Amino acid sequence: MSAQLIEISPSCKLELSIADNGEFLGLGRVTVKGVELRSEARPIQLRLDTPDGIFYSRLELLRVERGGDGMVRIELRAHGVRWTRGEYADDYDQPTVWLSDSAAPVADDLALILKPAALTLGCRKWHGFSYAFEFRSEARQIHRLLVHGTWEIGGRITGNTVLSQGQCNMPVYAGAKESVFTTACLRTLDQYGSPQGNSFQLGPRAGLLQGFDFQVAKEGVLLQYWPEMDSVSSLVESPAGSDLLHVVDEYRFPLAAVVTTVEKRVLFFSGSLAEHEVHDLWWEARRECYGLVNKRFNIKRTAPAPEMGLKYQTQVVDGRLLMNIGGQKVDSTEVPYAIAERILPVLAEQGIKRFFPEVMSESDVTELGMQRKLDEGVHGELHCSSVCSTHRFFPSEFWGGIKAWKVMADKAHALGMEIGAWFAPHLSPRSPIFAEHPEYRMISVTGLPSGGGYGFHSIVVADWNTAISDWLIADLKRWKEEGGLDYIFTDSICNMGLVQANYGAKMRTNFAALGRLYHRIQAIGIPSLSVEGLSPWTYSRFGMVDPRGDYMEQNRAVAGQNDFGWWVGHQEMMDGLSLLCCARKRSPEEMERLLFRAIAAGGYMCYEHEYGIDHKIFPWWSRLNHVLNLVQPHMRTRRVLPDRAGIVWHDGDIRTVWTFKDVMMDVPVGFKVEVIDGSGARELAGTNSLTLPSWGVYQMS
Repeated sequence: MSAQLIEISPSCKLELSIADNGEFLGLGRVTVKGVELRSEARPIQLRLDTPDGIFYSRLELLRVERGGDGMVRIELRAHGVRWTRGEYADDYDQPTVWLSDSAAPVADDLALILKPAALTLGCRKWHGFSYAFEFRSEARQIHRLLVHGTWEIGGRITGNTVLSQGQCNMPVYAGAKESVFTTACLRTLDQYGSPQGNSFQLGPRAGLLQGFDFQVAKEGVLLQYWPEMDSVSSLVESPAGSDLLHVVDEYRFPLAAVVTTVEKRVLFFSGSLAEHEVHDLWWEARRECYGLVNKRFNIKRTAPAPEMGLKYQTQVVDGRLLMNIGGQKVDSTEVPYAIAERILPVLAEQGIKRFFPEVMSESDVTELGMQRKLDEGVHGELHCSSVCSTHRFFPSEFWGGIKAWKVMADKAHALGMEIGAWFAPHLSPRSPIFAEHPEYRMISVTGLPSGGGYGFHSIVVADWNTAISDWLIADLKRWKEEGGLDYIFTDSICNMGLVQANYGAKMRTNFAALGRLYHRIQAIGIPSLSVEGLSPWTYSRFGMVDPRGDYMEQNRAVAGQNDFGWWVGHQEMMDGLSLLCCARKRSPEEMERLLFRAIAAGGYMCYEHEYGIDHKIFPWWSRLNHVLNLVQPHMRTRRVLPDRAGIVWHDGDIRTVWTFKDVMMDVPVGFKVEVIDGSGARELAGTNSLTLPSWGVYQMS
């Protein structure tokens, strides 16, 4: 085996690993500014196949060509074997076999395209390269391509730190050979490593895990991202006993004979940083990487705000649903009126700014929920799922229709609140729109509608590349104009929005279609967007359990690891996150400080189990809501103070300081400092320097 050195730029060099017979084994050593960015123990390798049973088992190096602007093109020949088993499956999940008169291997063209890359980020200069792959064939088509490599500054993960927002992974991982880090969601923690232990392994970069990779070591900081992010699903994992950090990226695209993947950039900043500077750089990277995605789709970022969900109790009496709203039992058709009268004033007084009630769209529940199988005969077709099984994204008459919704929305607006609605990338298989347009459905590898893991009898994922997006926008526009709508929460974007490929339409995905859809939602006057998951388009809103080390049994809120304790002490990683947390064995004083630090970082937390049907919350929680509402317009650019003593936000004219410790701060001549206590501002008297007491919020202007 040999290594061929490739110089991408004076500061960036990498090696091609080549077997003696000319087989291309992958990318080996990578150095930027003289620093190794990965161990050569496991070359970065490419895996690709066709859906009709061709697996490319060997890559042959043909030549290395240089182009303009430092571009290097590695020409390869991909040799495939007829595996016989294909990707498609029948109704019983058996793989389809593909018959061929010839057993001869096949060969197609593949190229690895390398380019020099640089970036100024966080007032620092980054250097590195980008890579992309190009596939060409006259006879075959592909729709996915998998890249498997490891990345470790200095050639080992031990001693390095990985910063990675994720719905199912710890946000800060201190690399160590004996520990485990994974972005996979496990069915239970003890099933790690089991072939049936994964609930969700390859997670979409715009749904389950961070849309970029960020690693820091004493030598510097490694940043990897896609300037034009598309449909990429990944697994980032460091197994116990390994000193490597595996990064697996699967690129997904419409089936085609000529494909070029979106480029991924690998950039390195050389230099040692203090802990607070690392968090500043991560924040800058998040803004940069997600900002590129939003610019592409023309989407405006939504910041988390004080929000709460509805607490209620239900019972069925004489064939009608009664719901207890704030201590008053009302018919389902009266629920919006009761919310307007009994709930919204309570929430507004406590500083809550964003609220959506129980799902009030037309669904299996509203259209079929009061029917029984026996009413229609034992051979009837009745199947009723949950409110998640939508018929139409418009208020149902079951909940009083648009008239009742408008009363609730008008009340919210009068109280200075945003009113929102639940949305999901899927509908009920019994939705009239699917009966009229079956082509709007995502079709799975079996040829049946895709149920997103729940089964197509309960839920069917929509193909948002079709005219179903026009149908949705028309209803949301009417909802906005006739009833009032300010806010959309998207449920299940990860597992039922971004992972499906439509096998009935060239395996296309929903990534770009959902990006376009969010732009259209904002364009009709619905500005605020959130999702259950991690998304560059919206802020994140998802639940967290708090096991505290001795409560590991499963509940309906968590499929595997989902530990709030991972975020405690790392709230700087909560920018853009609104966590719904069921705090356990924590005092009110501790919960107050946890919320304080989350808000200071640009996030939010709702303690779902700490209020009841009266919707009354702790006074300190209400106070922090009011503080955030006062200062949030000025929270634009974030900086962590040395020793992580607090966080400072700038908007050009005003600095907002959140202190976790006593902080000595210089005050420029002509500036004043005010204490923000929720009801207003009180000026601090002093000279050119002031000590700002801990756990306070201050503005300097």
